Parts: sequence; structure tokens; C-alpha cells
Amino acid sequence: MNAGKTMSLTDQIKSALEQIKMVKGVENVVLTQRDGNPIQSAGVWLSKDEIFGVCSAASAIYNVGAHLHPNELKYILLEGKKSKIFIAPLKDVDPNSPADKILKMQGMANLVDDFFVAISTQPQINLGGIFLQTRETLKKIKKVLVTSGENFTPPLREFNEKSIQNAIAGFNVKDEVQEKRVLSRNSFFVSKEIAENVSIILKNFAKNVSNLRNTIITINGGFILSYLEKNSDSKNEIEAEAAMSFSLFSTSDRCAWLLKKMHVESILLECESYFQFINRIEDGIFTCKITKGQQKIGLLRLILPHYIELIKKNIEKARTIPKITPVFDPKQLLGQLVLN
Repeated sequence: MNAGKTMSLTDQIKSALEQIKMVKGVENVVLTQRDGNPIQSAGVWLSKDEIFGVCSAASAIYNVGAHLHPNELKYILLEGKKSKIFIAPLKDVDPNSPADKILKMQGMANLVDDFFVAISTQPQINLGGIFLQTRETLKKIKKVLVTSGENFTPPLREFNEKSIQNAIAGFNVKDEVQEKRVLSRNSFFVSKEIAENVSIILKNFAKNVSNLRNTIITINGGFILSYLEKNSDSKNEIEAEAAMSFSLFSTSDRCAWLLKKMHVESILLECESYFQFINRIEDGIFTCKITKGQQKIGLLRLILPHYIELIKKNIEKARTIPKITPVFDPKQLLGQLVLN
């Protein structure tokens, strides 16, 4: 790949991303590879470390989502108080486009999700409307990648030191900022009464939400506090889903902090046949999977806050219960030691 051709390709992508950036409400647009390496961006004002941090985080978010919902995931929407962040592969832009036909002829139809677009917007913006407005531009980006004459497999570019500097030059780069982070450990005791209350809340939620597949409350670290499932999923499958959902939320929170210095409040994953909602509850998450049907997504988003608030109140109550410090008694573990 010669330098002129590389710049021509990236310049075309840059121009397309700038068109998305001009849509009202859009703040930042990033195109990245599935391996986390950046390709191009528009509107981003980040340091060198943050550029690769955001790209790797966006890639990690989609990879975890794809692991949770193999062959099903369409896009991921992160929402916080300051912004919304939309992450999607180029594969779902237009499955019947000429670019896809080229990929199928070349036997590379499954490689189009190796490239991701991450779009951040103002918090009040309807992201679905923005996606419709940018559809043609995303199709253009996909066409540029497919018809570039390059091998359509990551890495699209080799990232030696010179290539890295060229990539950085394509971004708006600010000075590095030193940040101090403090780690804290939180724990609380869940009484039988509180556990029963939470279980009742989940059952009431299931009664009022048709087509519910499962719902799980997961605390920090991916441990299940309570769950309800209507499918034949085994306990091991539920535990794996809970841990992966928490990992997805944790990674998403990191990405949102890098982009907007905000915490993620909720995540929506749209799949081919169902939705997954993930909401923050203190140091854990509430997650549910709902089959697409007669119940509208807008109504679901109105119903969820009520039940999440009830769950939060019970968790807050659990925090007020005095922690019981276990007493280590060697006699109980080793038995009575008799000396002659």
C-alpha cells in the first residue's frame, strides 16, 4: 500500500465522517477497526492515549455485545446525562448494496463487521432519526472500504511508529491530562426480606411486560443478586449472561468517560428478534431481554424506570444493614487440639 493511496482512502473516509458530523446534534464520529485500531474521525478532541482508548473501548463494547448475541446484534446505544453514543458495524447499513455483492463474490461477506462507526450526540437527540439521516453516508464509507482495492481484512493499515503519527495527525489532539483515580471497595448484606422484595419486583415486572425472556439483577463484579427467566436457560447460561452483561456495561462506562467524562445510565442492544435493556442500579445493573412483538420500545422505556427505582430503594436499604464481620475460630476448622 503506497502512501498516496493510503491518504486518498483515509481522506475519502474523513470527508464522509465530516458529513455525519454536520448533522444537527452529532458531536463526534469515529471509524475504527474491530481490533481497536483507529481509521479516521471527525469532531473528536482527544489526546493521543484517549484516541486509542476510545477506539479500543468502542471495539471492546461491540465485541462483548456480539459475544452476548451471536448472529443477532444490530447496534448498541449508550445513554448518559451528557450524551448518547451509538455503536454499529457497517454490515447493517444496507445488506443488499452493491458493496455487499462484491464481498459475497470475493467470499468475504462476514468481514464487514470488522469496521465500526461510533457516533456521539447531544442527550436530547433522537438517535434513530440521526441514523436514518446518515444512512447514505455510512453506505458511502462502506463502498470506499470495499472498492479501495485493499485487502478487506484488519488491520487495514500497518501501525508502525510513522503510521501511528499519521493516524494521530488525522485527529484533533489535545495535551495529555494527568488524572488520579481512587479505587474503593463496596459491600453490603442482603437480608432474606430484601431478597424476597426484589424477587417480587421482578415478578411484577414480568406480569406487566409481555414477551419477557429474562431479567437479571447483577451486582459489582458480575454476581447475580436475583433473576427471573421464562426460557429453558440453565443456571450456568444465566450466570454467563449476567457476567458478560456487567462486563459490557463496565466497558461502556469507560468509553463514555473517555469521550464525555460521563457515566452510562442505560444501554439498549437491538438484535434481530429481541431487545436487551441494561440499566445502572448503584454498583450493579438491571438487565432484561424482551422479544420483539406488539409492545412498543417507547412504552418499555417508560415502564423500566419505575421498577428500577424500586430495586434501587431495596439496595439502598441493604446498605444500611450493619455488616457482620465473620469470626475465625480455629477450633471449628481444625477440631480440639490436645497436647499430651
